[in-house]
Amino acid sequence: MTKKIIVLAVISLMFAACTQKEDKNAAQNLTMEQVQAEKGKPVRVDSVSQMKLDEIRSFSGSIEGMQQTNAISKMSDPIKSIKVGIGSTVKKDQVLAEFVYTGDNTGYQQAEEQVKLLEATTERLREVFAKGGLSKQDLEQAETQLKIAKMNLETARRATLVLAPASGVITDVKFKEGQVPGIGATLFTIARLDQVILTLPITSQDIGLMKKGASATVHLNGEAVTGKVTMVPMAADPVTRFFPVEVTFNNKERKLLPGMFVSAEITTRSIEGMAVPSDALVYQDGTYYIWTVQDGKALRKSVHSGISDKNYTQIVKGIEFSDIVMVQGMSKLNEGDKVLIVD
Repeated sequence: MTKKIIVLAVISLMFAACTQKEDKNAAQNLTMEQVQAEKGKPVRVDSVSQMKLDEIRSFSGSIEGMQQTNAISKMSDPIKSIKVGIGSTVKKDQVLAEFVYTGDNTGYQQAEEQVKLLEATTERLREVFAKGGLSKQDLEQAETQLKIAKMNLETARRATLVLAPASGVITDVKFKEGQVPGIGATLFTIARLDQVILTLPITSQDIGLMKKGASATVHLNGEAVTGKVTMVPMAADPVTRFFPVEVTFNNKERKLLPGMFVSAEITTRSIEGMAVPSDALVYQDGTYYIWTVQDGKALRKSVHSGISDKNYTQIVKGIEFSDIVMVQGMSKLNEGDKVLIVD
């Protein structure tokens, strides 16, 4: 009898274990759709806020040095020597380069000989004048001719030399020694680099957003360089049809260099209003939508959006401050689906 009882107990335990295993397998065999239908589809949510939004737009253009100017060639002869290089700091009228004397630039030698001749003549006339053999008027005329000759000599000297038109830093050297530039060719570019100008070609649609004094930021090698809009033109360039807006940056560390092509983020306008995280907006078929949670279920609302900053977007119409908006998990939702809010 005792043996029979033990056998029955073992059978009962085995049956119970099998039943539990079957229940566990049944639970594991539930599909994700069944679980979500029971508990809800997981979503993350956020609230609707009242905040100030700064609209930030990105525009691209080229950097130029402040007061940038060019030293040009006045002769078409070989370059004998170049006295400076890129990065050299120069003073106004400093010699940058010198031309080789050729048969085409003998004007300097002729002017030099003319000065020597007139100097000797004027000196003799001064001696004659001192002895009373020459009128003061004749002496003054000779001295005037000497002054004119010296001015012509200086002009001829400058023609054989390339002089800096302004003080600044050499930012570009176009030719090498021995090369022959044409008359009017740019030999050197000189600019101030403690401040630089970013010129942005702005379209007719966007020029109304540009305001003098607006802040601008350029990100370069992980660093942010800030400046301000300093010039908003009243007319477009007649060739490009763009408006050349200028942004000025202090550049004592010379992080921005002439010729760089960079993008600047400019705050174009600021608005106080209703806003949601930009991740809440879904664009479909030309319309923006926001998914909200009402009574534990998904409800889609069409909205009219306004300006955006990096994280939030203004909502002009379509939702209320009391709405709970979804920011994740909206991709597979249908209206009326049960939702499960997760952290």
